[in-house]
Amino acid sequence: MLFKLLARLISRPDTTSPLLIGATGGSGTRALHGALKEAGFFVGERLNHAGDAMDFEPFLDANINPVLRDTRSLDYGLDGLSDRVRDAAVTDFRAALKRYTRELPRNTPHWGWKNPRSMYVLPIVAAECPGLRFLHLVRDGRDMALSDNQNQPNKHFDALFGETYSGESPENAIRLWAAANMQVADWGERELGDRYMRIRFEDLCESPRTILAQALAAGGFAPGLAERVGRAAEAVIRMPGSVGRWNQLADPEKRRLTEIGAGALARFGYEA
Repeated sequence: MLFKLLARLISRPDTTSPLLIGATGGSGTRALHGALKEAGFFVGERLNHAGDAMDFEPFLDANINPVLRDTRSLDYGLDGLSDRVRDAAVTDFRAALKRYTRELPRNTPHWGWKNPRSMYVLPIVAAECPGLRFLHLVRDGRDMALSDNQNQPNKHFDALFGETYSGESPENAIRLWAAANMQVADWGERELGDRYMRIRFEDLCESPRTILAQALAAGGFAPGLAERVGRAAEAVIRMPGSVGRWNQLADPEKRRLTEIGAGALARFGYEA
């Protein structure tokens, strides 16, 4: 009887150590999702066209803005949330994780999910998944400001900044890009250490195999697995024509976007 119990426990999937991919929307996380899936990661069953794990969408929709209204930041601790907001978020995340892992195969060593907005609730995810690794994809905020994907500013600008959202504009988009990426980088570097990995989209497209393999190896994945994911990335990732599109703007608008995003652009290695 004891042997059978131990066997069940050993074969039970580990639901405490996922790899989570997050970013501001339109950063290119779809390419990372494809590479991980190709390399054998379990990345979920219920996905949208971009590979986002839809089991977490109700949790994100219901909880991101209440969390941001409490904190006005992505860099927070659970003790900075009101009891009501914290309890609701934890309950909803546990339910979403249970749905997501229903199909997680036994003895699956590597799994995770891609949903860019997850970076708004990393402290909640980390509290429930203490072995969490986070892969943070960053793309030049001036290109992001011109993206058709303005889902995050539309949904979360007013909650993050405590202001009435004045509508879609490149200025609002890069302002959210700068704040969200800087704050999540602060939290990730401090709280996750080596389990926080950051990749620039442009670097990934230039050298997908090298960049992704190096990031995963630095994040604690076995070198063989990191190399396998890197090879998969090389097969599916290409440089899109939209990289550098901000350079087509008139000079005053280029200067304006660069000024708004200056701190984040410098931190993430983009020429200002």
